[in-house]
Amino acid sequence: MELREATSFCRICLAACGVRLTIDENDKIVRIRGDREQPMSRGYACFKGLQAEDAHHGSARLLQPLKRCSDGSFVHIPLEQALDEIADRMRILIERDGPESIGLYVGNGGIYNAAAYAMHYSFMAALGSPQHYTTVTIDQSAKLVSFERMGGWAAGVQGIEAADVFMVFGCNPLVSHNGLNFLVADPTKRLKDAKARGLKLIVIDPRNTETARHADLFLQPIPGQDAAIAAGLIRLILEEGWEDRDFCERHVGAHALAVLRRSVDPFTPELVTRRAGLKTGQLRAAADMFARDGRRGSVIASTGLDMAPSSNVAQHLVDCINVICGRFRRPGDPSLVDMLSPDLPVYAEVIPAQRSWLHFPPSRIRGVGGFFRERMTGTLPEEILTPGKGQIRCLLIDGGNPAVTVPDQRRMVEAMRSLELAVAIEPYMTVTARLSDYILPPKMQYERPDLPLSIAGFALVTENWLQYTDALIRVPPGSELVDDWYVFWSLAKRLGFPIIYNEKVELNMETQPSTEELLAIRVAGGRVSFEDLKRYPSGKIYSFSSDHVSPARPDADAKFEVMPDDVAEELRQFLQRDIEPCRIISNGQKFTHLLSSRRMRDMYNSIGTYVPGVRARTPYNPAYLNPQEMASLGIASGDRIEITSDSGRIIAIAAADETVRPGVLSISHAWGVLPDDGNHGQGGGEMACVSLLIDSSRDVEAINAMPRMSGIPVNIQRLDRAANV
Repeated sequence: MELREATSFCRICLAACGVRLTIDENDKIVRIRGDREQPMSRGYACFKGLQAEDAHHGSARLLQPLKRCSDGSFVHIPLEQALDEIADRMRILIERDGPESIGLYVGNGGIYNAAAYAMHYSFMAALGSPQHYTTVTIDQSAKLVSFERMGGWAAGVQGIEAADVFMVFGCNPLVSHNGLNFLVADPTKRLKDAKARGLKLIVIDPRNTETARHADLFLQPIPGQDAAIAAGLIRLILEEGWEDRDFCERHVGAHALAVLRRSVDPFTPELVTRRAGLKTGQLRAAADMFARDGRRGSVIASTGLDMAPSSNVAQHLVDCINVICGRFRRPGDPSLVDMLSPDLPVYAEVIPAQRSWLHFPPSRIRGVGGFFRERMTGTLPEEILTPGKGQIRCLLIDGGNPAVTVPDQRRMVEAMRSLELAVAIEPYMTVTARLSDYILPPKMQYERPDLPLSIAGFALVTENWLQYTDALIRVPPGSELVDDWYVFWSLAKRLGFPIIYNEKVELNMETQPSTEELLAIRVAGGRVSFEDLKRYPSGKIYSFSSDHVSPARPDADAKFEVMPDDVAEELRQFLQRDIEPCRIISNGQKFTHLLSSRRMRDMYNSIGTYVPGVRARTPYNPAYLNPQEMASLGIASGDRIEITSDSGRIIAIAAADETVRPGVLSISHAWGVLPDDGNHGQGGGEMACVSLLIDSSRDVEAINAMPRMSGIPVNIQRLDRAANV
C-alpha cells in the first residue's frame, strides 16, 4: 500500500493544533498525529481532533444533497438543482416579505472555515438582511457587553508568558482549549511550564476541574455567584490600597473609582462567603495572592460565568479587576494581534466604550440590538415565531445544530417546523438537518484549503502565529459535496446580488472563484503575505513592525467606565436575589440543586455525537453528582433520574463525580434528539438535552438576550429503573 504524509491543522476548535496525516492511495486518512513542527501546539493533539479518520470516512457522513419529502423522508437531489429551487423560494419570500425574512445561523462548523466565515457577512450584507445569528451570542457574549460598556485596552491583557499570577473564573482550558490569551493549544504543558517558572494559579469553579487540580488556590462556589466574588475581590483590593494607583488615576479617574467603591461596598467577605458558599478566608486569600503578592498576570472568565445568571455584571466586574490592578500590556511588551489585520501600531491606551448595540437596528423581540453585524441568538426562536414585518421565514444554517444547541429546545423546534424554507449545510443527519427542507453536505476540513479563525481586532490565541493549509485529500468517490462559501455565492448569483467579499473585493458573479482566491483576499493587507505564508507548512510565529506595544498617542484621553449607571443597577438587583446553597428559589418555586454547564474531554459540543468512534467512548450524556450526595439521595451511577426546572424536564443517566460540589448537578450542553422522539434517546436519558430546561424569553440578560444556560435551579428525582449503560 502506497502511503503519503501531509501537514495541516485541526479546525474543530480555537486551538488549531498542528497535525500530520498519513493518507493512502485512495485518499483516505489512515493515521493522524500531532505535528511537532507547529510552534503553537508542538506535537499536541487532543482525542477529539484525532478522530478525523472516522469523521471523514465514517458511515454517518452524508455524501449527497438531500431534499425532504412531504412524508418527512429525504431523497437525493443534484446540487445545482437544489440551489435553483432554494433561490427560487428565497426570491418569492424576499419579494413578498423583504430581505429581513431571510435569516442565517452559523455554528462552529461554519465559523472555523475561513473562506465561509467572511462569506457569511458578505452575503447578508448583499442581501440587506440584519438577521445574522451565530453561537457567539449564546456562548460568551457577556465579554462583548462588558467591552461595549466599560471600554477596552487596545493592547490587551497580560498573558501567561511573563505572569506571576493568573485567576480563572468558570474556565477549564485543559479540556476546552478555550482560555483566550491564557491556554489554548498544548494547554497542560504550557501551564506546567508556567508553574515551573513560579506562576500562582487561582481557579474559581463549582467543580474541581482538570485545570483546578493545578491551582495554588481553589474556590468552589455555588454556580451563579461570580458577580459576588468579583465584587468582593474589588472591595478588598480597594480597601487595602492594592490597586495600581497610577494606572487608575490616568485611565479611570477619581470620581469613577469612587462610584465603583460605593457599588461594591455591600460585598463584604462575610456576605460573599455566605452567598457563594466559600470557605472562610478564601476570598481574602485570593485577593492577597492576586493583588497584594502578584505583579503581572490577569483574570479571565469563560462559559461557566458567561452562561450563568447575572453574567453581564459578573463579566464586567471580572474585567474591572484587571482595570484597577492595571493588568494590561504596556509599552515595550510583546503585542498579541489578529494576524489578518493591517500592520498598524498597537497602542497602550483605552478604547472608549461604544455601546454599539444602540446603533444596531433593534429587534422586534424586546427591542434587543446587536453586536458586530450579528443579532442575539437567544431571540432566534421568537424572531421566527412572531408574526409581522421582519419575521424570519427562511433560515440558512451553516455548520450548526440550533435545534439542540439554541436554548429552549421546544420553542426552537417549533420555530424550525414553522419555517417556509430551512437549508442546512451539514455533513451529518443532525436534529436540525432532519427538520430542514434541503441538506447540502459540505467538504470537511482536510478536503479544503483553509486558515485559522480570525476576527478583526481580536487576538484569539497566545502567539502571533498563522498557518495556511491546502486541501489534502479528494472528496469521496461518487460524492457531491460543496464548499460552504459556494452555497452563498451561488445563491447571490441566482438572486442578482453582488458580493463584496470580506469588505474588500467585489467578486465576479459570473465566474466562480476558488477557495484559495478567497483566502488570498482575506490575507491581503494583513501582517504577512499569502506567498510567504505558504512557505511554512506548519505555520510560523511572525515578527513584524507592530509586534511590540507602542506608547499611547498624545491625544488618547479616554477612560474606562468602571461602574456606569446601568451596571450599578444590575449589581443592586443581583444583591437582592439572594440564592444560597440551601435556599434556591426561581420564579416562585423551590429547588434543591443548581445545574452547572460542563465541558467533556472527548466531545466538542454536538459534533462528536455523530462520529461513531467518539460515541463509542462517550455513549451518553451523564448527569454528574457528588457521590456522597448520591448515596444520601438513594441514587446510583447508571440510574435514570428526572431533572426538573421551572420551565421543563429531562431524563438523564446519573454518574458519580467527586469533583462536583454537593448541591450541584454537572452536565453538558449540545446533546439531544427531537423532544417528541419519546423513548428514542430522550426517554432513556442517553441524549439528555439541557436546552429543554431553559426558557429563552424569561431569565435572560439585558442587552444581549443571553438566556440562563448554567446555574439553572433544578430538582432531581430517581426513577424506578436503572439504565442499561
